[in-house]
Amino acid sequence: MEILAFVLSTLGLISVTSASLIKGKKMGLILFLVCCGNFLYATSYVIDGSGINGAASCYLGGVLAIVNYLFDARGKTVPKWLAAIYALAFIVINVIFGTEVIPTLLAILATMCFVLSIGMPSGTKYRIWTCVNLLLWITFDIVTQTYSTLYAHIIQLTCTVVGMFI
Repeated sequence: MEILAFVLSTLGLISVTSASLIKGKKMGLILFLVCCGNFLYATSYVIDGSGINGAASCYLGGVLAIVNYLFDARGKTVPKWLAAIYALAFIVINVIFGTEVIPTLLAILATMCFVLSIGMPSGTKYRIWTCVNLLLWITFDIVTQTYSTLYAHIIQLTCTVVGMFI
């Protein structure tokens, strides 16, 4: 099962790394790739079994990316009230599924950065918030000993930083 968790994390890594390397205002494609990456990371967390609130957060993040994609496809921005609902939903889901205080707080902070990143109008701002998000997920992965996603998050962070300078 560990091998499957690593394979899913690797596929998630490919998806979200591709999203971070896209130039211009192709937010629909970026959000689609972010959605796929979140679902793959979440499933990896489920299989690994050590980061269940991480899995719940990633599944919810994938759903929110779909909602944001629908707004982007219609040429509209996500309303601030909806972003507030996103934030509240992440807090609630982490409180429900969190089993320890530190990982739960890290997941809440990471998901708040995710809410900010997927609402950014420019690729640069998206990448900055993604870096903060990834640093928090890396810390979460270390604390929960979820190695199948730890390596992927480290590589994703490296690629995102490189993407900022390309």
